[in-house]
Amino acid sequence: MTTVSITACDTYDLDAVRRAVAEVLAPFGGMGRFVQPGRRVLLKPNLLGAASLERAVTTHPTVVQAVAEAVQAAGGIVLIGDSPAGPVSNGFQVWRTSGLADVAAQTGATLVPFAEVTWQRLHGHDYFLARPVLQADLVINLPKLKTHSFALYTGAVKNLFGVIPGTRKRDVHLRAPGIQDFSLALADVLELVRPALTIMDAVIGQEGEGPGLSGTPRRYGCLAAAADAVALDTVLAQAMGFRPGAVLHLVEAGARGLGLADPRLISVAGDRATLAFGRVDLPGTHWYFRVPARFSAPIYRLARLRPRLSAELCAGCGQCAAVCPRQAITPGQPPRFDLERCVGCLCCAEVCPQGAIRSHRHRLVRPFLR
Repeated sequence: MTTVSITACDTYDLDAVRRAVAEVLAPFGGMGRFVQPGRRVLLKPNLLGAASLERAVTTHPTVVQAVAEAVQAAGGIVLIGDSPAGPVSNGFQVWRTSGLADVAAQTGATLVPFAEVTWQRLHGHDYFLARPVLQADLVINLPKLKTHSFALYTGAVKNLFGVIPGTRKRDVHLRAPGIQDFSLALADVLELVRPALTIMDAVIGQEGEGPGLSGTPRRYGCLAAAADAVALDTVLAQAMGFRPGAVLHLVEAGARGLGLADPRLISVAGDRATLAFGRVDLPGTHWYFRVPARFSAPIYRLARLRPRLSAELCAGCGQCAAVCPRQAITPGQPPRFDLERCVGCLCCAEVCPQGAIRSHRHRLVRPFLR
């Protein structure tokens, strides 16, 4: 069996988060179990976009700071890096907005842009991963607990998609437009990166139409940690109310032996009552999620999620067009969407700084999906 550790944490007060990080790592023997003196340790938070902390889009800076201090206390050298959605240049703005620029200043950690890449090939597919990730001695994954309109759930495994820099993410979405194919790609990235430790920021996460500004902040009140990213996601997804097998990238990762996706084989250390989240507003999961788009194109085109723009909220920034893998969006105020070309990845909704793009389904299929 593998262990997932849970500890209650109801606030982002720095001292409280420091105590929670120590408590959640105690079952493993503390941070020293993972970090040796002199090792270069990359912290990989979720920095989806430049959003206020109250929207619960990004990993909270006090969590990053507490983990950075624990790594330094164990003798490690701390690097902090991620690639937000959109162009690589977006990262500098996100560092400021998310509070990580302040964390780096206070801890002496180094912020590393994910600009340079290293080519990797796995299972017949090309991946361009941020070079700092592969150059680090170990990676500590710091995801945010959120729902995801396309992948259903985003946590430890999905957070690693950020190691693909900037708009190179479009290439993956283009060749893997359906959720099943995209889930295979997420498992590929996990296989290439394999973080040594994951600490989940589940103090305040999201429900509903996450993971961006369309999501609704939700207090979960805990931190979670594990050496096995798949096991951690399995425990948290179950606590949120997802049925076993609903989150396809966890099914795929478990089948490959990249981690445990069977709750019966996972031991939970800590107070299980902390996982009593109650009813969470989850994205719907339906039978066609399991059918690759290339085998059921007419059904998929009809049933897939589509972006819907609230023109009165749009600022005309063009970020939606910059991330679209099919170039289905023409910039403007408001932008124009070619829904025939759209693959339903909802990257546009994720990056919209105004929360002006939400997901919907074709009116003909909505009555059958309730």
